Amino acid sequence: MSYLRCDEVLKSYGGVKVLLGVNFEVNGGEILGLLGTNGAGKSTLIDIISGITPLDSGAIYLGEHEARGLGSEKRAYQGLARTFQHPQVAKELTLRENVLIGASVSELKGLPRVFSSALGGFFKGWGALSEQVEQVCADVALTDIDRLAGEVTFGEFRLVEIARILMQKPKVVLLDEPFSGVGDSGIQGIIYSLGKLKAAGAAVLLVDHNIDILAPQVDRMALLAQGRIVVQGDVQSCLTSPVFRETYIGVS
Repeated sequence: MSYLRCDEVLKSYGGVKVLLGVNFEVNGGEILGLLGTNGAGKSTLIDIISGITPLDSGAIYLGEHEARGLGSEKRAYQGLARTFQHPQVAKELTLRENVLIGASVSELKGLPRVFSSALGGFFKGWGALSEQVEQVCADVALTDIDRLAGEVTFGEFRLVEIARILMQKPKVVLLDEPFSGVGDSGIQGIIYSLGKLKAAGAAVLLVDHNIDILAPQVDRMALLAQGRIVVQGDVQSCLTSPVFRETYIGVS
């Protein structure tokens, strides 16, 4: 079943046309790798899917239902989770508390509201989830989780976001360059987490520049260029496609 579908998604900023009719879908238990050069519109597309940025025309479907009119909080409530190019982490909380937030996103309908509740004493009586938090942190190679988030590295922020997604148990996952700035152990932790998300039946859209890391992890690939998906299919056919090689790699 298609958990995520984009139909003719268009987006412009003033006279700059960023997306000119993007079409693709991701099934449950599938990972689609989305590639594109800088400025191709990948992050804009993720922002549109997650409800942060409105589209100009076209449609986004989460499961069988069109997401039109649903903001980011309601989409999170319906099972959509994402990471960001600039990770969203509450620096005044510990890593443990930041990860625990993922277990409450569906109840509190979005990260901003969760952050607010957490700072107001939401974590009182959280002990029942302690083992689960520690397990997902171990899965992504996130250590010393009682440190304040404001004291850790950028790469560890990314691992916090992945661990938080595992706690959320989402249906649709959008990963915006999750490997950037992450060390070797963290990369292996993210790869392991991708397997867990896939086994749980989530539809995963994975955006990254590094083909060597991305290609072995995905079921299919798609290339965004000139505002459209110009190539999509299984990994081998994409990598050997003349359009892919010329557009993304720069060889004919």
